[in-house]
Amino acid sequence: MYEYIKGHIADIYDDKVILECNGIGYAVFISLNTLGNISKEDEFTKLYIHEHIREDEISFYGFNQKDEREIFKDLLSISGIGPKVSLGMLSKFKINEILKYIAMGDEKALSSAPGIGKKTANRIILELKDKFKNLSILEDTTISSNDKVNNDVKDDAVAALMTLGYNYNESTQLIDKVYKQDMGVEDLIKKSLTSKDSKRKQ
Repeated sequence: MYEYIKGHIADIYDDKVILECNGIGYAVFISLNTLGNISKEDEFTKLYIHEHIREDEISFYGFNQKDEREIFKDLLSISGIGPKVSLGMLSKFKINEILKYIAMGDEKALSSAPGIGKKTANRIILELKDKFKNLSILEDTTISSNDKVNNDVKDDAVAALMTLGYNYNESTQLIDKVYKQDMGVEDLIKKSLTSKDSKRKQ
């Protein structure tokens, strides 16, 4: 079992990095939260590893925080949730948001994550609510009405990009890159596409 891998990031993709350590390149799947906290320019990167073993495949999932890995494993313990869906939730929400939505029993918020329907959201709440409801990390976490509006705008823009053929991770990265407070959906989509076109021309 691996606790962590420390090495140099050789390549970065939408949903994974190639972490080179002692001449070996490890393909490690990561969330957007982790992606936002690492850089190819860093001399060394340390990722806490979850090793997922199936009959025909061994996959590595990496996190720059132990807390994120623990939540990932908690989500995996829920029937019907696999590693891709767990990682999608960690890409959709910050750690504090996930804990708060579970503690508050907010199935609507949880079901907005890719691959999570209302039944699965309710199952997550039922099985994990008692575990998270007293965590100190929740005490200073507030989600204002403005934050909810901003998240709705970003979600709608991501959905629009996905109808144009972009995958979820790429759409989210484009939106997060150009988003500014109080932007509308249409303006956000236009700026995201402009940003993408500019990158391709470079």
